Amino acid sequence: MKKIVIIGGGIAGLSTGCYAQMNGFQSEIYEMHSLPGGVCTSWKRGAFLFDHCLHWVLGSNKGTNIYPVFKDLGISDTIQFYYPEIFRVIYLNDKTLTAYTNINKFEKELLNLFPDEEKGIKKYTTILRKYIGFNPPMDGDFGNFGIKDFLNLLPFMPSFIKLKNISIEEYLNKLFKNNELKEMLFRLFPVKKLPAIMAVMPLSFMHRKEGGYPLGGSLNFARAIEKKYKDLNGRIYYNSKVSKIIIEDNCAKGIELDNGKIIQAEIVVSACDGRSILFGMLHGKYLTKRLQRIYNNPSLWKPIISISLGINRDFSHLPEINDFKLKEAVIIAGKEIKWSGFFHYCHDSEFAPHGKSVIKTQIETDYNYWKNKYEEDRDEYYNEKRRVLEKYLAILDDRFPGIKNDIEVTDIATPVTWERYTGNWQGSYEGWLPTVKTFGVTLPKKLPGLRNFYMTGQWVFPGGGVPMCMSQGKNLIKIISNNYK
Repeated sequence: MKKIVIIGGGIAGLSTGCYAQMNGFQSEIYEMHSLPGGVCTSWKRGAFLFDHCLHWVLGSNKGTNIYPVFKDLGISDTIQFYYPEIFRVIYLNDKTLTAYTNINKFEKELLNLFPDEEKGIKKYTTILRKYIGFNPPMDGDFGNFGIKDFLNLLPFMPSFIKLKNISIEEYLNKLFKNNELKEMLFRLFPVKKLPAIMAVMPLSFMHRKEGGYPLGGSLNFARAIEKKYKDLNGRIYYNSKVSKIIIEDNCAKGIELDNGKIIQAEIVVSACDGRSILFGMLHGKYLTKRLQRIYNNPSLWKPIISISLGINRDFSHLPEINDFKLKEAVIIAGKEIKWSGFFHYCHDSEFAPHGKSVIKTQIETDYNYWKNKYEEDRDEYYNEKRRVLEKYLAILDDRFPGIKNDIEVTDIATPVTWERYTGNWQGSYEGWLPTVKTFGVTLPKKLPGLRNFYMTGQWVFPGGGVPMCMSQGKNLIKIISNNYK
């Protein structure tokens, strides 16, 4: 029985470990933190549970090709999913747009608010309805589809290619003239450079109940896969940071921990931060020119500030996600902020005592702004965190007068926090940003000239996300199994 050591106990590492055990390998996972999940995590603050990962998970029901992965990893048997009627509410000037997860209700809402844009709205909702039937083989890499998969996707190819090759902003500009409508719809998926297809598929999948929120939170989700892994006799070691990959004659032979302990193995899998592996442990030795170019000119998900609040106030009467444009822009951590909002967890009883609420906001920020403060003046770093918190509380108090007095617990995480606890480069929570140029592109799982070493997770698949990290584990073990037949 060949032994696989996996660096990283996040979702990709746990999935890889599970599929390794299912396919006759003996695997061990080494995780630097004390918990599984990596970015997919939650933590307690007094009576409140805080979470900065999962809001909705594509593939949570039986309609998609990725559902068997949920079944394999023990998610479908242990995790209950909540399917909201409203995806998000957008407030702009005197208008309120309720983005229903039911496309028919969403269309009616749009037409009521913007009757002069009927033609564009009909085109928009027509494409949303079309993609209700879109079911790509999400348990494999794009470009590795079988003939049956290709034939099933053939009716979608003309529109898919168009939506893949145009950004959300460009797509909305082509459909609509009304600036308020365009701005409000962009706020559904407010990421510049994101291809339009990534703003279509989630809404279509939510309509068919495929974008559920996992009750219990992100760490509970990760624990379910950890349990499956242990039930399969896999071994996971926490507080075990890997410092070196052992290589002999250009062949991976195992790993060395930061305490000097050597773990030998026939196969080594990196399921952690790609840059730390490629430029740290491997010293840039096995890079292709393409990989060098990608890492030297990175297109990453913007790092964020994550603010969580435990509040002695009930928000259950409000939709879960609320997004509003500020009366006046504010400067937060050196960046102009025009929009704010929050996500509340009142639909999940694990997060707060009855009658109280947990709310969270996430604000795009600059990594170097925080890294420099952390390294050069630790006191100023923590002072700036407090200033950011005060600015957000002022925003919230303007919308909900007196709420400052109801706040019992606060927590603020910066990109440095993400980096310290997960190892992710520049605190980028999902790795590579899928742009018009990179959507559907994969990075190599094997490096030229290095045998018995593989990579998986969000650093080999632009877009990242929990479902794709789960499926990447399955995909990688299939490749390894074929190589060792």
